[in-house]
Amino acid sequence: MDKAKRYAVYLLVIAGCGGLLFDFGGTIIGPALPYIGPSDEYPGSLGLFTTAQISHLSSAVVMCAALACLAAGWLADKFGRKPMMLVSAAIAALACVPICLAEGNYAMFFLGRAMQGMAAGFLGVVVPMYLAECLDADKRGMGAGMFQLLDFIGILFCSIVGLAVVHFIGAADDAAISAARKSIAWKTIFWSSAAPALLFFFGALGLRESPRWLSSRGRKNEEASSAAVAGDPLLQRKYVLPFCISLAVLVCNQAIGFNAIQYFSIPMFMKAGLSQTAANAANFCVWFVPIPVTAVALWLVDRSGRKTLLKTGTMGMTVALAAVAGVFLALETQRLSGGNFAGWATVAGVALFVASFSIGPGVVVWLALSELMPGRIRANGMAIALFVNQMVAFAIADLFLPWQKACGYAMVFFCLAGFAFLYFLVAAFLLPETNGKTLEEIEELWK
Repeated sequence: MDKAKRYAVYLLVIAGCGGLLFDFGGTIIGPALPYIGPSDEYPGSLGLFTTAQISHLSSAVVMCAALACLAAGWLADKFGRKPMMLVSAAIAALACVPICLAEGNYAMFFLGRAMQGMAAGFLGVVVPMYLAECLDADKRGMGAGMFQLLDFIGILFCSIVGLAVVHFIGAADDAAISAARKSIAWKTIFWSSAAPALLFFFGALGLRESPRWLSSRGRKNEEASSAAVAGDPLLQRKYVLPFCISLAVLVCNQAIGFNAIQYFSIPMFMKAGLSQTAANAANFCVWFVPIPVTAVALWLVDRSGRKTLLKTGTMGMTVALAAVAGVFLALETQRLSGGNFAGWATVAGVALFVASFSIGPGVVVWLALSELMPGRIRANGMAIALFVNQMVAFAIADLFLPWQKACGYAMVFFCLAGFAFLYFLVAAFLLPETNGKTLEEIEELWK
């Protein structure tokens, strides 16, 4: 393998590791909830925070990610893609410090979660943009696939951390486990979030700057292309359509409730009838599913095209969410009793939902974000679109627990299934096919 090919592989793996870090900070709270959540909902919990506080701490990552998105495009244009990736990794690594030193202090804990969100917001804009600008047309799908594959590996690692802590330190609902050990357990979970941040930081040191960014700054190198210089106003007529389609895809991508399900899957499985130990094992199974599925999507996305995968995934999510809603409807109307059957039926529905997301939206959304935006508005357009995306995610994550308390899981999942079907309609009738086209050729579509 020659030097250029080795660097291409290195770029895919390390920039893709931004995906490993992207969702890690938000998801890592899931295994910790049985230790720090309200004791009336989590037997054996230390009861450090109320239900409302847990909702805010869970959604704080998404809210701060949304705010960081607004600045990410401008900062990436001003300072470059690589420096912003390094800054994001440093913030993510430092975020676990106030969380683990909080000792139940809500303000300090919130600060750490806000830092995790800030890092995620920067990464969500800068890494897909960097990959789109550095990869050839026939490799961009693979780049987005690597980002999403490592994103899911990060989520899976969170579930592995939860399993390991329960096994080696003890479950919160185990009466033999002391309060001191429970405190060690939840802190160990959050300290683990420093590992992917440091991996990405040191890996990103070896990356080159985006050739398109260098070109836009008048700095040529052997790879720099003749890409258009960024900086046009966003709301020009020729940019409105690609921006609005990108925005529609990104809003739908969060309206399906993926982040909320990701954060609260363990308590949801416990609600359906599984023990904490079984719920952690189920969580691992669920988040293992997208690894091979995303690997398949990574192979297909530059062959079958973006639209086909997105339509397949959104229809699968609609069916899966409706199935989970049906299980909880049977539980809530007492046609089914909570236990292993209901619990594992819920796990199967969530696994199908995650698999469907992985084959379509998980990969295609990052392509839509980076490909559809013309070069002159890419940084700011991506920043604003991802801000709206994260605000929708924040609203659903923040309201998920109060919503299910007021209406029940069945109503929540029926509504999410409706959003998934709307997503299918957007994919089928609005999204253009960009497979195999250069960024410049895609811009010509809008002209």
